[in-house]
Amino acid sequence: MSTVTSRYPVATSGGELARRTAGGVLVAVVSALVVAGIAGALGLELGVSGPASPFGAVPIVTSTVVAGVGAAVVYAATARFTDRPVRNFTALAVAVFVVMLVPVFAAAPSLGLSAVGQLTLVVIHAVVAVPLVAFVVGAVQL
Repeated sequence: MSTVTSRYPVATSGGELARRTAGGVLVAVVSALVVAGIAGALGLELGVSGPASPFGAVPIVTSTVVAGVGAAVVYAATARFTDRPVRNFTALAVAVFVVMLVPVFAAAPSLGLSAVGQLTLVVIHAVVAVPLVAFVVGAVQL
């Protein structure tokens, strides 16, 4: 049986994975809120406002926390059942990112989002995905 070594250490306990995930969620939430704040400060026409807006603090924080929990669960499963958890988790994360962009382009215009609003959502998705993946796999540590 061959031994596979990884550039990034696999989380050895649930506590370690929880710390990594919490760090990623914290950075992702702050980054997403900054992007939404900049869009608001610039007065960009995002297309939708009020309680249905995906650019509010509550939807951003809630969806980021849910994404972080999901990332931790998927990473734990890949670490348990595969020989290359970092590679497999990263590939899954890229696939999920692409799938999450489908509603941004397919459904968002009918919900009232402008092209600028769609672009802003793509940027928010990216600034959430990157730190979550980086922290969960251990590429960035606090």
